[in-house]
Amino acid sequence: MIWAKLVFGGFGRRGLEAVVALAVLAVAAAIVVGAMMVIEGASSATARAEREDRPDIVQVKSRFNRAVFETPRSGNLPPLTLPVYEPLIDSEKLGTAGGTLVARQSLLRNVVAGASFLNIYIFGIEPEQERRVSVFSVGRGRFLNGDDGPVAVLDRASAQALGVDLGGTFRVRKADGQDLALTVVGILDRLELRYPPPRTIDAPVLVPDSSYVSSGVFVTLHTSEEIFGRSTLTDALVVAPTVQDVPSVVNRLREAFRLAPAVFITERYSQYHRKVRDFSQTLALFTIISIATAALAGSFAANLLHDVYAERRRQYAMLLALGFSPMRTTLLGIVIGIAAAGAGTLIGALVAVASAPRHFAMPSLMADLGSVEPRFNLLTAAVVIGIALVAVALGMAPTAWRLHRGSVAGALSEQGR
Repeated sequence: MIWAKLVFGGFGRRGLEAVVALAVLAVAAAIVVGAMMVIEGASSATARAEREDRPDIVQVKSRFNRAVFETPRSGNLPPLTLPVYEPLIDSEKLGTAGGTLVARQSLLRNVVAGASFLNIYIFGIEPEQERRVSVFSVGRGRFLNGDDGPVAVLDRASAQALGVDLGGTFRVRKADGQDLALTVVGILDRLELRYPPPRTIDAPVLVPDSSYVSSGVFVTLHTSEEIFGRSTLTDALVVAPTVQDVPSVVNRLREAFRLAPAVFITERYSQYHRKVRDFSQTLALFTIISIATAALAGSFAANLLHDVYAERRRQYAMLLALGFSPMRTTLLGIVIGIAAAGAGTLIGALVAVASAPRHFAMPSLMADLGSVEPRFNLLTAAVVIGIALVAVALGMAPTAWRLHRGSVAGALSEQGR
């Protein structure tokens, strides 16, 4: 009973300061949580844009030229002249730029199907590397393996146009005039090829009215080399180790192909960097607001809690003089402080989460990254809890130091305590 009276006696005289400290921490927590939720949501939008834009990918392609392709084996039609990429890219030069190489050979063939023929895009790829940048949704069968022979994976539109199914075969004309039979091992339901060639002729499509190739036949790179009769590439992608490495990779590529004016190098890093620059600056502003609010409100709350602890220093000293455990006495003060600070930060966090919009557009001059969805995560919770704990620690530290390192008699003899 004596311990309880000494602990809680006279608490009302400084109770108002504790309530004010609670309110300050509640307001600070609301501001910090709101700002950090915006920061987290905006960071997610930036990461989403980076995944979709892939500014770390540099495209290298050959000159767009016109070439002669085969016509039906019956009838009296003249040869067709169609625009295609020329295979001018030496893969060894690409390897000097650093990063990961995604090699391709983009072919266009007139494939005979029964008594007619149709145009089919054939892509020679390295399956493991290509799946890092493009999306292939296999509906039936399997995708290509790096050690596959004359097999093919094609989309359902191309399969329907060719009249083949899983396990079936169709023939393509090679550069030496001979035919190569390709066995279908997989049929794609969906295809999102990264940087596809432009669609220049009528061919099967998965995406109607698309200006780029949205369907095709995929074979391994060594199979396409057999069809093409050449090892050079029509186009390729170089994936930089990091987004920031793109400028140096581009410089090395341009140096490697400086004597090849028919090879074009395209990067999207500059455009992406300009697009998100002011977006990042807006995030930096929110970060500064969060840090400043946390520092100012935390120090103010710590000062108020220090007054509360200092006012009650005599009660703590009396408990120590009566023989009560110093740890028990100190622990009680810590619990009271944490309870007040925790209640304030919890109220502020709940208010911020409840009042946050589900999504909004971040003010930005050039960035078009879609709507931002504020998110409350573990980092935000840890920061808010940290503010409360630091405020309690700073508020109680001087009193705890004087009680445990100073004189108990001195604390009891202080005036006004």
